[in-house]
Amino acid sequence: MTDWKTVIEKEWQQRQAGVPHGILFPLITQSFDAREIIAAVETLLTGRLTMGERVREYEQQFAEFIGSKYAVMVNSGSSANLLAMTVAANPQRAKRLRPGDEVLVPSVCWSTSVWPILQMGLVPVFVDIELNTLNADLTDMKKRLTPRTRGVMAVHVLGNSTPMGALLDFVRDHDLILIEDTCESLGSRYKDHYLGALGDLGTYSFYYSHHITTGEGGMVVCNDPDDYNLLLCLRSHGWSRPLSNRAALERENPQIDPRFLFVNVGYNLRPLEVQAAFGLCQLGRLNTMNAIRNENKSRLAQVLQAHPRWNGQFIFPSAAPDTTPAWFGLPCLLHEDLQQTHRQYLDYLTAHGVENRPIVSGNFVRQPALRLHGLNYDPLAFPSAEIINRRGFFIGVHTERIEDSILQQVADTMLGYEFR
Repeated sequence: MTDWKTVIEKEWQQRQAGVPHGILFPLITQSFDAREIIAAVETLLTGRLTMGERVREYEQQFAEFIGSKYAVMVNSGSSANLLAMTVAANPQRAKRLRPGDEVLVPSVCWSTSVWPILQMGLVPVFVDIELNTLNADLTDMKKRLTPRTRGVMAVHVLGNSTPMGALLDFVRDHDLILIEDTCESLGSRYKDHYLGALGDLGTYSFYYSHHITTGEGGMVVCNDPDDYNLLLCLRSHGWSRPLSNRAALERENPQIDPRFLFVNVGYNLRPLEVQAAFGLCQLGRLNTMNAIRNENKSRLAQVLQAHPRWNGQFIFPSAAPDTTPAWFGLPCLLHEDLQQTHRQYLDYLTAHGVENRPIVSGNFVRQPALRLHGLNYDPLAFPSAEIINRRGFFIGVHTERIEDSILQQVADTMLGYEFR
């Protein structure tokens, strides 16, 4: 190890040793270390900041890991959803979504699972969820199918999944376009396949709290070379530069400077080299970190259920059939007899150092932004999503093994509330 790397590693260790523990049980803990920092510095020392060789290397390794032919890195998971939906609705795509087409999306989801549907002039049709898995209910999905249904935005929630065998049959039977929002489930598997690599397009997030991090960042995967070319083009302004048929396009448009030839719509969703340097380090540790997350999740549930104050206060969702989750957190539902204390209980956890969050955003049809766009839904038409809204929350599971004493303190705290 060269001198400058040694200095950085020692400095990192000293600074981390001086960091106060803070709250009892944060939602996330540090998942990167001196290796990522050294890789980032090495990247900066090349003088290359914008997207280049490290991004391409990360894309290649990510595609190989996830089991897809192609991967395209972007600057966030939300951008990944936007880019995937823009490709699915692009006029250059032979089979595409058209304005007015309906896209099925679970009612427990993230905002940027929905907004790209609206941004493409499509109609989101919300589907209720299964309480046992927190993911889309296929029975309800079938009920909401209409002649205008053309796509599905599957959102894999908190590391779990909709029953993928049934979903893939449904998509095939009705000739639908499937986009898998896998931003919360990187490393989760259906049988021997990673989630995100089963649909037409799959998306991932590398936000700070997610399974691996590049600070901000995301990825879109696909298996079709035409989709891949579209992803490359739309990621960077609609330029011809990254396209496999660039030379032919330049010959067809000789009156335009080939350095600024725009052949489609586009955005600037490009990532930085330093993000890819982080990602290359993190991807190599993903399976290890996910195994620790899963172990911590199981241990925490066991400690709660073995506690002398345990009286079935929480219900823990379980894995979908044939799914091996990489759990994003420990999801909990308060027992129905305790739902009136939901908000007060979460305030209590926060005040006592146990960070928590809603299960994604609760029942998304309640969000006021939908009404701004003329979409008015009856929340009670999604009874399971309403239960999530009234009773659900999750806490962290971390990427390092949680000490037994901390688990016991967390259980003492979570079950120390005087439910009324």
